[in-house]
Formats: sequence, C-alpha cells, structure tokens
Amino acid sequence: SRSAPKQQSFGGVWPLPFAHGPSCRAAPAPMVDQATAKYLGDNIGGVLAKALGEMAIAQPRDGVDFLSKWLKLHVEQEEARTLREQEEAKLVEERAKAQDKATEKASRVAKKEDEAQRKENLYNNLLEKFKDPETMFEDPLWSELLSVASTLTGAKAAYLGLVDEEGLEDAPGPLIRYTEALPGSEMMKDKVLPQGAGVTWGAVTENPDQEVMHLWRPPMPEPTEPVGDDGEAPLPPTIPYLPVSVECVTDVKEMHYFELTRLGSYLAVPLVFSSYYTPEAYAECKKFEEEKKAESQKREEILQAYEAAVEDARAQGGDDAVEAVERPAELDHVDDKEMTLPGKVVKMVLCMDTLGTNAPIDEACFERALELAKACGQCKQHTEQKWLDAQALAEINDEDRVKLDEEIEAAKTRAEEETAEAMGNDEAEVPAEEELARDVVGKKWAFMRAARVLLDLKDVFLNLKTWVVPSPEMVNLVAATALFFGFKKVQLYPKRKQTIDWQVLLQVLDAGFLKTIAEFDPVAPRKGLEPEQFLVAVKAMKGPAQEYSPALELLHSVLDTALEYRTAYLQLRKANYEMQKQTEGEEFNLPPLEEDDDDFEGLA
Repeated sequence: SRSAPKQQSFGGVWPLPFAHGPSCRAAPAPMVDQATAKYLGDNIGGVLAKALGEMAIAQPRDGVDFLSKWLKLHVEQEEARTLREQEEAKLVEERAKAQDKATEKASRVAKKEDEAQRKENLYNNLLEKFKDPETMFEDPLWSELLSVASTLTGAKAAYLGLVDEEGLEDAPGPLIRYTEALPGSEMMKDKVLPQGAGVTWGAVTENPDQEVMHLWRPPMPEPTEPVGDDGEAPLPPTIPYLPVSVECVTDVKEMHYFELTRLGSYLAVPLVFSSYYTPEAYAECKKFEEEKKAESQKREEILQAYEAAVEDARAQGGDDAVEAVERPAELDHVDDKEMTLPGKVVKMVLCMDTLGTNAPIDEACFERALELAKACGQCKQHTEQKWLDAQALAEINDEDRVKLDEEIEAAKTRAEEETAEAMGNDEAEVPAEEELARDVVGKKWAFMRAARVLLDLKDVFLNLKTWVVPSPEMVNLVAATALFFGFKKVQLYPKRKQTIDWQVLLQVLDAGFLKTIAEFDPVAPRKGLEPEQFLVAVKAMKGPAQEYSPALELLHSVLDTALEYRTAYLQLRKANYEMQKQTEGEEFNLPPLEEDDDDFEGLA
C-alpha cells in the first residue's frame, strides 16, 4: 500500500486556514453545546431578536451603531423599570407595615378598652350585688371582694385583716390578723400585725386627727345647700375611717414588712360594720318579734270582737244598727316599728400592694375602693340582721314547735318498736342477778335508740346550722359531742385560739358528723386521747341537764346516753377487774386498765 504524502511545513508551522487566499472557502464554525445555546437564548436571545427586528425595519446605514445605541437605551429603560418596581414594592411594603401598625395599635386600644370595661363590669356587678337588699352575704364574697379590688387598683397582692381585741394564744391583742388572701398572698393568713406597728392601724382609727400619717382624704364637694338662718354654711360630711396610702414603701420608715423589702405601693382601705351576732342583739331581736307577735294577736282579737259585734247588731237591728257599732281605732292604725339592734363594731381592713413590681396604685381608684368596702360592710351587716331575725322567729313559732315535738315523739316510738326484740334478746342473755351487766345492756339500747331518732330526723338536727347566735350551753354541747365522737380540737377551735367559735364549729355539723355517730361504738377502747376528749372532760364540758330546743335535744340525748353507756361499761369492766384481782391474789398479773383505755383515768 501507498503511504499518505507528508504535508510540508514552513518553519515548523502548519499552514493556517485560508492559506490559499481569499478565493478559498472558509471552514464552517464549530457548533456550540446545548447548555451554551440555552444560556445565550435565556439571557440575550430575546433582546437581540427584538433589536434585530427593529433594525430590520429601520435599516440604518450603520447597523453596528444602531444596535449599540438600541442596546444601551434598552439597558437604561430596564434599569428604570427595575428601579420603579423596587420603589413600588417598597411603597407597598411600607403601606403594609403602616397598616399592620395601625391594626396593632387599634387592637391594643380595643384590648385596653375591653380590659377597662371588664374591670368596670366587675366593679359595678359586685357593687350592685352588695347594695341589693336581697343579697345574703356568704364567705365566698370575701374572696370576690379581694379579686375585684385587686383588679380595680392593679395591685399584685390583696389580703383582708381583722382587728382582734382578744389576740391569739401566742400573741396578745389588740392585733390585726389576716383572714383572707388572694392566691400568691396566702402566707399573710399566718401573720399578725401588733398594735402600733406599721401604718395600717391608721385605716381603722375612728375620726383620725392630723397626727395619723399617710391618710388619704377624698376631695370635699362644694356646698350646695343654702346658708342657714344663722348665716353659717352647713358642715361638710365627715368620713369616720380613711384609707392609708403609701406611694413608695421604701420611703416610709414606719412601714412594717413581713418579708424582704421590695419596691412598690401600699393601700389599706377600712371596712367597718356593726355585727349583730351577739347575745345582746339576739335578745333585743327576740323581744322585738315577741312584742310584734303579741300586738298582732291583740289586733286579731279586737277584729274578731268587732266582727262579732257587727253580726249581733245586724241580727237585732239590721244595717242601721251596724252603722252604730264603733270601729276600734286599733284596726285602722298599725304601728310598723323598725327594729333597732345594738351592734358590735367590727373593724376590718382591705390591704393591697404592688411590692416587687414598683408600680403605683392610681389615686383615682381610692374613692371607688372605699365605696366598695363600705357596701360590703353594709351587706354583711344587713345579712346578719336577717339571719338573727329568722332565728328569733323560728324560736317563738309555737305552731312549728308543737309539730316538731310530735315528730320527735313519733320517731322515738318507732325506735322503741324497731329495737324492742333485739333489746329483749340481749337482756335474756344476762342473768338477773348481774345488775351491772343488765344496766349496761339497758344503757346500750338507750343510746342505740337515741342515735336512731337523731338519724331519722337528721334534717331537723342540721337545721341548727341556720342558728347564728347560740347560747354558750349549745356551743358546749355540740363541741363536747364532737370531741367524744372522735373529732380533734384543731377541727373545732379557731386557729391559735383557746375559745370555741360557733362558725368554726358549724363546719363539722354535716352528713359526715351523723355518719360518725351512726358508726361509733361508745365502748370501744379509746387511746391517744387529747385532754379535751377524756370522758371526764367531755362530761364537764357538756354541763348539767337543762331544757334545750327540740333540735338540740336530739343531740343532747345521743351524747347523754352515749356517756352513760360508756361509763356503765367501764364501771363493769373495773368491777370485774377488781374482783379477779381479789380472787387471784398474788397470781394476778393483768396490766392496769389505763393501759388499755385512757378513760379509766379518773373514773369514779
């Protein structure tokens, strides 16, 4: 085969294209790849096509110059368009931000207005409730008062103090002890403020002089009444108790702190009212209702006599004779007396603070807080008068007393009939000569019957919870019963007090109290007793027998028969113990009875 001829080189360089002169045809340009073509099409294809289209129409002499100027103008227009779009977008964004701010501001204003309206509604609703004559004050209203007062003033903490003249077992009076507190301030219920300590005492000082510091005095209204004949203007109304206000507690050295000092404001609003839960007020109330009842009965008798005289006159002389019968003046005039009761002044103080927040309490709300506290005290006062009157009316209601006596007698009869067979069986098992044992059986069934009657008439008994002024004997009877049937002293006495309080005692008078009696075994061993629970202590607290109301007599019968049953049983055990000890002599080795049952101590 023949080899290809070698191409001659000139100076070691291969011949370039067009080496044979312009008459030779140019070699075709190499094709670009698809990615490059796409890039050119996306970035300049459309612009060049448009430019070339316009150049084709214009057919300028210098196409290159036309194309460069067109492209320059195009760039400037695009930049202007982009700038305009950016400005328009920025304007839209700024308008949106302004709209968002306006919406947010409107939302804050609406929220603030809603919150203000909510506070106003809370205040007005509670104020109207206190002023409503039909409202009966109950303990949950104390918490509602604290909540509304805290909302009104913006206070972080709110608590209610009570002036206690007697004091506590570990703190002599007078002092202020705190009875209610909002969540977060509960520790105040364990605190006391001794007399003279702090600034709060100024709020419960009647008609304070200028020496009482940090008092807030409301602005006095302009006199509107005309000047009297003596030429002197009437005196402005006086407020006997004024709030105490401290804008910054750390600026007042007299402030008393129960924990670490913190920045903030303090407000103490007086809440003073007359309490009628006293024996003196009840005696006056009962006397008033008895006199009112006697006058009503007297008018009824006069009316009956007058109507009888009219009938007699009509029977004898007709209508003309009736006109001659004189109508008694008592029938035309009814003297509606108003009941006036002696009250015991109760001084309380509504305390609020912003300690820890360093926020002020707006002075604009002081007068409204004072009005709310005053309305609360009046509501409590009126409620006590209503409950006192209801107790007096119930006690002098002879008709209801007769019905109740009949109910009790019927319940006793049922109890005797229902237990007669079981009692007979128990008695039959005890020889006749064992008098002590037979006595125990008799007393056992006396207690069982008394308990059955009480449980049968539980609604009658629990009606005692409506009593607001019990006699000391009544309080002692209920407390003695509770102690004997297993309740602890802490459940019956006010905290840190040595005197029984009826309102505290009422808390155990419920269905659980009756269930305890129903399940109680009076002769079961009693160990670990508190001093007040011993048999001899309970008997001493119960006191001698006396006349009780029918409802209370139900409880007295249960306690009395239970004590007699237990006493007889312990005496029987003691007699048997002594007899065994005497019989066995030196061989007797049983432990003392006191080790088995605390009630053997002091047993006669």
